[in-house]
Order: sequence, then C-alpha cells, then structure tokens
Amino acid sequence: MFPVVRVGDKTTHGGMVLAGSGTMTFANIPVARKGDKVSCPIPGHGPTTIIEGNPNYLDNGIPVAFHGHKCACGCTLISSLPAAQVG
Repeated sequence: MFPVVRVGDKTTHGGMVLAGSGTMTFANIPVARKGDKVSCPIPGHGPTTIIEGNPNYLDNGIPVAFHGHKCACGCTLISSLPAAQVG
C-alpha cells in the first residue's frame, strides 16, 4: 500500500500540499484529499488542486490522496511517510 499524503508533503514539480482535512489526521498532520490545494512553482502553473484520491479511503465522502496521485498541473504527490499495510 502506498503511503498517505499530508499537508506539507512535496510534489514532483517542487511544490507542496497546502490544505487538507479538518477532521482526519495521520501522525497529527491533516491528510490531503481530492480537491485540496497544492502549490506549484513552475511558471504558469501557480496554485493547483489534487485531482486523484483513493475511493476506498474516504474523509467525509472525499477520497484521500496517496503517494503517486496527480494534481491538475500534472505533478505527482510524494508522501513523506514510509509505505505501510492498512487493514
């Protein structure tokens, strides 16, 4: 299982996750979800959103983002957590 992405985690474009859940945390840091905001330093990209999430892991009906999921600018999310089995 790929690890969950949280606020502050990086992207392959050098940006980072800016927003996350108000209710679900992992190691006391909010998890990122589909639709949450991400920064992107590439000219012309600016602020963007997470466009993927795992439909099997929901936070108030919103899919949670995991390592390898994509953002609207084309970057890939990079989790700061090690891979782990869930369940």
